[in-house]
Amino acid sequence: MRRSSSLQRVLYLLLSAAVASLVLITGVQVSATQPAEGSIADKDYRADQFIEVDDDFLTNALRDQAERGIDAEYVRDRNVEREVQAEVRSFLEAVSYAEFYDQFVPTTSTTTTTTTTTTTTTLAPDEGGVVVPPSTAPAPTTTEAATTTTTTLAPPSAEERSAEIEREFAQIDEDVRNLFIQIGLEDFDRIANRETPLFPVVETAARSLVVAVYDEQDGIRSAQLNNVKNDLINNPRVLPELPASLENTLEVEAAVSKLVARSLQASEFEDVAATNERIEEARAAVPQQIATFQQGETIVLAGELIGPIEAEAIADVLSRQSQAPEDFAIAGVLFATVALCALYLRRNRPGLWSEPKKVALFGILVVLAALVSLSVGTFDDPDTAIAFVFPGVAFGFLAGLLFDTRLALLMALPVAVTMGITTGSLPVTLYAAASVIAPLPFISDVSSQRSLRSAVAYTSVTMIPVAAALAFLFIDNELVGQAAVFAMLGGVLGGIVGLGVLPFFGNLFGITTMLTLLDLTDRNHPALRLLEEKAPGTFNHSILVGTLASRAARAIGAKPLLAEALAYYHDLGKTEHPNLFIENQFGASNPHRWLPPEESAAHIRAHVTDGVALAREYRLPPEIIEGIRQHHGTSLMRYFYHKAVQEQGTDVVSTDYRHVGRKPIAKEMAILMMCDSVEAAARAMAYQDSPTADGLRKIVEDVVNEKLEDGQFDDSDLTFGELSRVKDALLEALISHYHHRITYPNFPGTDTVDAEEL
Repeated sequence: MRRSSSLQRVLYLLLSAAVASLVLITGVQVSATQPAEGSIADKDYRADQFIEVDDDFLTNALRDQAERGIDAEYVRDRNVEREVQAEVRSFLEAVSYAEFYDQFVPTTSTTTTTTTTTTTTTLAPDEGGVVVPPSTAPAPTTTEAATTTTTTLAPPSAEERSAEIEREFAQIDEDVRNLFIQIGLEDFDRIANRETPLFPVVETAARSLVVAVYDEQDGIRSAQLNNVKNDLINNPRVLPELPASLENTLEVEAAVSKLVARSLQASEFEDVAATNERIEEARAAVPQQIATFQQGETIVLAGELIGPIEAEAIADVLSRQSQAPEDFAIAGVLFATVALCALYLRRNRPGLWSEPKKVALFGILVVLAALVSLSVGTFDDPDTAIAFVFPGVAFGFLAGLLFDTRLALLMALPVAVTMGITTGSLPVTLYAAASVIAPLPFISDVSSQRSLRSAVAYTSVTMIPVAAALAFLFIDNELVGQAAVFAMLGGVLGGIVGLGVLPFFGNLFGITTMLTLLDLTDRNHPALRLLEEKAPGTFNHSILVGTLASRAARAIGAKPLLAEALAYYHDLGKTEHPNLFIENQFGASNPHRWLPPEESAAHIRAHVTDGVALAREYRLPPEIIEGIRQHHGTSLMRYFYHKAVQEQGTDVVSTDYRHVGRKPIAKEMAILMMCDSVEAAARAMAYQDSPTADGLRKIVEDVVNEKLEDGQFDDSDLTFGELSRVKDALLEALISHYHHRITYPNFPGTDTVDAEEL
């Protein structure tokens, strides 16, 4: 099994080295050996054979020239011309008086007049007395011809007509409107004199002029429109339709020309599709240009700028050169780096080396270091200020919190090596190593979320002078300020990323991180609430043990938060039978008084196995489970052992009265064992008498020495110096807890004491 585990660890590291090498070989070698376009050649490059390279720059230049020689295609829209004619006609119809023409057309009519003459004669009656009526003769009829004119509604005046059309035809000049109104009014006289009205002639002439203007230009483009309008206004066209007898012919021609000019619109538009088709044909007619290099001809000299043609030619030359030596060099450096790290772990960190999961996690961090370093290596010039944005502090946070600060120091080696391979820059490589180390002083004793945030801030500030100094010494003193800003940003980014992925790695590999411990020490954790509800005495004992353990761990540089969490859960198994433990028997009889000692020992021993089972049920981390298993180790239950000896004699076997746990293997586990026993002994003494400093010191010494002589610390790496500092820390903590208090007068259960005696 040991050989299998060792082989597994070696395979993990070999695999991580192989993957990291593959990442760097595929991502770095091309950029490292192939000079980029626009960079400066670091050496002379010559053609190893005849080389042909597409000259895209010259080809595009010739094609652009051919494109500029293509005139745009236009198409004439006669609908626009018809719209212009309609607009001119609409104006002339609005301004004319055609609706009143009928009233001024002369008409001829015949009038018949009849005259009747009546003669009245008064006759005397004849002799016979009879009156004879007069005779009546018809009057003569006379017929004569007469000319008459009938008018119904008076046409509007010139002012009224101008006001009617001013708003609708505001674009037409006022003088033009007034002239056409005058022509309309004069047409009344022409009609009355049986002459041809002028307005229809003007309308025909205007429409003909529209057609003539568009035909002259074969359509009008937008760019030509203003010129055509100005020319028409400045050079009125001759209108042959106008009668020769017209006195103001020139004035009418100018007005018609201006009217047409104001109404003109562009009627010829670019045919984009046809134009683009001609452009594509012209560009396609230009062949691809080729640049050639004869064998031995210089492509570019050292110090010269590498253009696109030179870059492609160099790439062609390098493609035929073997890069195997560089590939083997990269792989060799990475494998050697991983081997050195493995040797360090095996010799100096055997506890960590014995855990394959943690070895695999270390290998994953090496691969991640290669990937992150590769991102910086892709910069055209690594020796710039932006390279200091490298978030190397993330590896410091991850290694320091997942493992410890000593292993985080080791992590600086692969990070620096991968950065050196990808960038080839000394200042950036040094900065990468420093960024891994920078967070370690600030996370060595973190015990809260606030301290983590402070660690990120302090680390970011620490990286500012480091980057500024490296930029000043190795790059350019003008980049000092930029380097400082980018380093601060890289510190913040690395801290956020590191703390963000920390829980993921912790859960994936079953590692108890500081964030996990913070959750475990929350009093609202379900397991702690169970302990508080079912075994309140044990709960209070565990909280006090946690205080002692945290202080003792801090005294020797161990993990105080881990020690505190171990103490909180070490007696979780007592919740199964809380009445069997004296701290939970307040006001009740102790059942161990009548139980046989071997049965009592079995009950006490069971709280360890019950605690392990409950811890697994609540999914507590492996360290907490080991704390439950190891907090008593294989210690002797002396009370029940001596009780058995008194009852049964010397035939009692001591192993029957020992715990079945495991001896502590870590400093925090050993501290938990001491704190558990010391707190119980100090509490027992406090029940019997008022504790004194000497009494507490004797308890601490007796308990620790008894555990030491019993061999309970044999498997831990505690030194005698650390053991001495732990005892001092425990004594100080107990004295602080069991300090003297004032006895209040008349307080129930106390004697009255004069205040002057205090």
